[in-house]
Amino acid sequence: MNIVELEEVYKNYGDLQVLKNINLQFRRGTSTALVGPTGSGKTVLLRLIDLLEKPSSGTIYFEGTNANESNDIRLNIRRQIGMVFQKPLAFKASVYDNIAYGLKVRGKKENMDKKIKEILELIGLPGYENRNALKLSGGETQRLALARAMITDPRLLLLDEPTANLDPISKKKMEKLILRINRESETTIIMTTHDLSQGQKLADRMIILYNGQILQSGTPDRIFRKPKNRFVADFIGIENLMSGQIEDSSDGLVKIKTDFITVFALSGKKGKVHFTIRPDEITVSREKFQTSARNTIQGKIYKIIDTGSFIKLLVDTGELITVFITRESLNELSLSVGTNIWLYFKASAVHVF
Repeated sequence: MNIVELEEVYKNYGDLQVLKNINLQFRRGTSTALVGPTGSGKTVLLRLIDLLEKPSSGTIYFEGTNANESNDIRLNIRRQIGMVFQKPLAFKASVYDNIAYGLKVRGKKENMDKKIKEILELIGLPGYENRNALKLSGGETQRLALARAMITDPRLLLLDEPTANLDPISKKKMEKLILRINRESETTIIMTTHDLSQGQKLADRMIILYNGQILQSGTPDRIFRKPKNRFVADFIGIENLMSGQIEDSSDGLVKIKTDFITVFALSGKKGKVHFTIRPDEITVSREKFQTSARNTIQGKIYKIIDTGSFIKLLVDTGELITVFITRESLNELSLSVGTNIWLYFKASAVHVF
């Protein structure tokens, strides 16, 4: 079942249109990352979902109920949502009182001591009840804000750039905590982030926003494998992004010519196109051999980059093509900068858009 639905939502500030025709559904218990450059509308969208603002037009539903039907309905829904802002503030009080605030406002004081102790254990701050909240580190303050949002058992948790201002160690702790909350409590999470790798790690689904519009939505794997357009491909840092002209087509197999190479791919498109070649689906050899792969291209190794987990070859074929290989393959083939090699890949390894 969908916990939140947005139907034809627009948001304007005067003459400035910030969000345009947003149609989204968020399933209960899932984790979604809203990803896009600064100014793309991510935070505004999150504030609309949190009912802090109203759309200029369109409707937001919470479990099938129109969230703006009345002030009472709006208030009742907001009590089921937790929000952690990018720069959270701590009250001038103890850690205990900061976390207890939401429970006191809602009149839910039963077993409050036990709940606060449990949530401090969850966020990795056991025994911090009497600490001055204003003297916590940045990472601790971020976790405190998360605890303050979670103590009321929200159905929906909204996170605005939850690790943007954290050091690498605090960021790692926060990411583990978000994963744990989503998996163990089945809380629905919607978060904004600039960090694509974070979206991959924490989200079941990524939504790419640009200029107030949704460019693509899907699983992280789907988006990274099959970007819908040039902007998405550029933004997510896709490897081997090229443009060319389709010159021939037969039964779904097309021949694409760039200024330097010819590539065969599976596509129904015509004319000028963009395409990517998956670096992990390219085979390398020093000698040319017969293969079932439709594409065979010769090139010279321009650069070798050791990423730690795999070797990245930059191969000059006229077009600069990136290839991922293992360290064992690098040694077995005795590859070095300047080595002439052959690249092989199937037509299915090419994504055309």
